[in-house]
Amino acid sequence: MLPRSRRTPRRPVVVLLMAACASLPARPSFAEPASATSAARNDEKTLEQRRAKAKLKYQQGAEAYSAGSYSDAVDLFLEADRLAPSAPLSFNVARAYGNLGDEAGALRWYRDYLRRAPEAENAFDVRVTVAALASAMAKKGVQQLTVMSTPAGATVAIDGRPLGVAPWTGELAPGKHHVSLTLRGYTDAERNLMLSANEPVDVSAELERAPLVETPSATNAGPRGPQLGMLPWVSLGAGAAVLGGALTFELLRRSAETDAHGQTTQLGYKDSLETEQSRQTTARVLLGVGSAFVAAGGILLLLDANSTPQTSTASAGLVCLPSSCTVSARGRF
Repeated sequence: MLPRSRRTPRRPVVVLLMAACASLPARPSFAEPASATSAARNDEKTLEQRRAKAKLKYQQGAEAYSAGSYSDAVDLFLEADRLAPSAPLSFNVARAYGNLGDEAGALRWYRDYLRRAPEAENAFDVRVTVAALASAMAKKGVQQLTVMSTPAGATVAIDGRPLGVAPWTGELAPGKHHVSLTLRGYTDAERNLMLSANEPVDVSAELERAPLVETPSATNAGPRGPQLGMLPWVSLGAGAAVLGGALTFELLRRSAETDAHGQTTQLGYKDSLETEQSRQTTARVLLGVGSAFVAAGGILLLLDANSTPQTSTASAGLVCLPSSCTVSARGRF
């Protein structure tokens, strides 16, 4: 059985637009501040412009409907509905789809009409039409499902497949289905449903705001900067090793000096003196290099401590006595 709308394709629908326009808000009657009044006037002007455009689109849609151009009528009625939403426009869209032979489209918009105007005078007749269209869907082995979200615009995935954004309407095989809704800034919502073979189903979900993820503030996190890791300690260790080498050559130099004083020949004294001078030069070079490593390590350690949260303190220094040089380090972790 076909919907009644298919048997009366040229039924006047002008009254539906009048009902839609009548439902729009009127001019406020109470006093407001000047700035608020100006904003209200601008909003009212914009609203009037949208209503005027909606009326024009409706009139064009009605003309296309009367001429039998039902596809154009659908587009024009939908555009009018976007400009000035109205339940009667859903009814007009459904009638146009019915005359196109698009049972799924007609079912979708008749159902939308009943959601918007459940107490409409023609609600009973529309429900009869919806039942007939649902029966036609069942004969095709599918049934219609509508998924809605608050706020609208959530991505709809059914059985793991993204299909569109809410509000979404489509035809699926009857049986169990899993619906998930995702929207940035909101917690995901999931629903398990049983899609009837004979009746369309509505699924709606009110999405909750996702909790804000706190990030450490600059005050709590401490100063940020380069984190040098083990580099300062490697430099200090290398410096200590080189200074140890310098100490070793200093001891060898003293040994050569003692040998030189004990020589009984001029040639032996000369050889021992040359050895002493060579070891002295090496000790001084190693002392300079080691001191540079230790100084660099100390500076790097200081920079690293100042650029990261203070979880540890450490200090290092070079102590030189007349007879030797040593590296001292201390810290608290």
